[in-house]
Amino acid sequence: MILNPKSSPTGLRPGALTKLLLSFCLMVITAHIAAEPDTQSAPPQERPATPADGATNPDGQSAREDDRPAESDTLISDPLLGEGQRGPSANELRSLEALDRALASKEEQVGEVQRQLIAAEDSVTQQELSERLRKLKDELGEQRRQFEKFAVNIDLRPFIEEEEKPFNWQDELSKLLKPIIAELENATKESRAIGELRAQMNEVEERKRLAAEASTRLKQLLAQNPSPALQERLQERLDNWQRIATDSSNNYAALELQLNNRLAQRQSVLEETTGYAKRFFRTRGLNLVMAIAAFALVFLGVRWLANALRRLSPAADNRFSTRLTTLLLHAFSVLGGLIAMLLVFNMAGDWFMLGIILIFLIGIGWASINTLPSQIETVKLILNIGPVREGERLVFNGLPYRVESLAFTARLVNPLLDGGLQQMPVKHLVGHISRPPGEQEPWFPTEQGDWVELADGRLGQVIHQSPANVIVQEPGGAEVRYPTDGFVALNPRKLSQGFRVVSRFGIDYRHQAIATTEVPKRLLEALDKELPTALDNAFGQGKAKQVIKAINVLFAQASGASLDYLIHLDLGGEAASMTPIIQASIQRILVNACNSQGWEIPLTHLGIHQYPS
Repeated sequence: MILNPKSSPTGLRPGALTKLLLSFCLMVITAHIAAEPDTQSAPPQERPATPADGATNPDGQSAREDDRPAESDTLISDPLLGEGQRGPSANELRSLEALDRALASKEEQVGEVQRQLIAAEDSVTQQELSERLRKLKDELGEQRRQFEKFAVNIDLRPFIEEEEKPFNWQDELSKLLKPIIAELENATKESRAIGELRAQMNEVEERKRLAAEASTRLKQLLAQNPSPALQERLQERLDNWQRIATDSSNNYAALELQLNNRLAQRQSVLEETTGYAKRFFRTRGLNLVMAIAAFALVFLGVRWLANALRRLSPAADNRFSTRLTTLLLHAFSVLGGLIAMLLVFNMAGDWFMLGIILIFLIGIGWASINTLPSQIETVKLILNIGPVREGERLVFNGLPYRVESLAFTARLVNPLLDGGLQQMPVKHLVGHISRPPGEQEPWFPTEQGDWVELADGRLGQVIHQSPANVIVQEPGGAEVRYPTDGFVALNPRKLSQGFRVVSRFGIDYRHQAIATTEVPKRLLEALDKELPTALDNAFGQGKAKQVIKAINVLFAQASGASLDYLIHLDLGGEAASMTPIIQASIQRILVNACNSQGWEIPLTHLGIHQYPS
């Protein structure tokens, strides 16, 4: 999870951090003491073969196990020995004698095989003896190295010239997976043993069936009185197949008994799972707790340090150096915590948990390769050097926002929207571009309370606007809800700061002589006289003069059926809610003026023209 460096995720005080450090030191000492006798998790280490390892003498008898030299053995005073170094004891000499007898026996075996190889005549025997001789020489060389190491009691690796092997990542990965696979095999050994027994039983049963069929077939052949020579050979094969059938039956019975015993001793799945969990936490629980504590201590400590440095110089929060330092500390809080966890497992010798963590980290690293370009862009945004900058205008989800802050989280603000604050991980801004805002550029087309006319013809008042939706209330109280981006797409016409009502009116062509002079004058006089009265009836006495800004009557065009006029009525924003009433009043006043002047209003005519055939 990505955190904002401007927030304090830890809230730790210096006293609490000191207590955590002391607790961690005590836990590390306890883990070190507990890890020393732990032989289940530590990998086996090579040591010289001693009689306790089962070395045999030439007579085939096992060498006697001797204990290590007691702590009470006296130190041999020898100027060649280092200070405090123990000299060879009688037990060590007896062990060397046993190793020498085993080494002599192995040399005799090598010599015997060499003599047999020289005397061999056919190529098959020579090949078999050569392979056996190679294995014996390898074993002889290993025993000589063990004898040398046990005799001189020093590390012989600097004196051994090992052949450099090329790096093979598959071999290294198999070494890493080996303790994990061994742990899984140990957890499933009972189920695998039962499965192997059942597979062996099926194989033995199949052999028994085939042997029975073969015996039946041979008995049928013997019943047909063959020749004495053939009868003797068939009887021999019959005895062989009957023996195979009997052995198969015995093996099947033994396997079935073993299977029944295992099934009788087998625990339920819940008991096996519970037992494995108990063993796991009993052997590895302390290591796991220590590793988690180490990770938490490093993580919280580095985060506390980052916030402490930020509090020392709050005015430098927006500097590039401050951002870079904060980013590096946050990255190290995770990497350092993981390194501390690995060190705990390494000190405890818990190769299973160490392998699990390493494989987990390798998997995360491999999966992060595909997202590397996106991660680079995210880092550039955090450092405020990317395509989105603090203080600029950004269009996000179709709406404009001001980028108030950029760090591990981005803070976007639109001051004209209810709930216009959005905080999100900065990675969501990858692929966006911001720009400096204009001095008078609005952050949204409308404000709450504005009257608007939309492209779909709807007139209403904005009573709510948020990043999710805009609610428009029509005259009469009906509410219409628009998605915010859909509302902006309808190009709302804002009426609250003043607007113009445009109305069209036409008269008949028979009044063409006065169409551009007297008619506009008379229509304007009628509107100046009667329109304020109509508005006073709607708004109250005296409101018309405040609402009406200007009235104009213009000759528009001579259309196909009438002489048309445009009436422009400029009104204040208070009249926005009465727009339909005002448009109706204009048409009524113009019709009354035509009636009083005797002007005819044309009808729409349909002309029919007939052409001669």
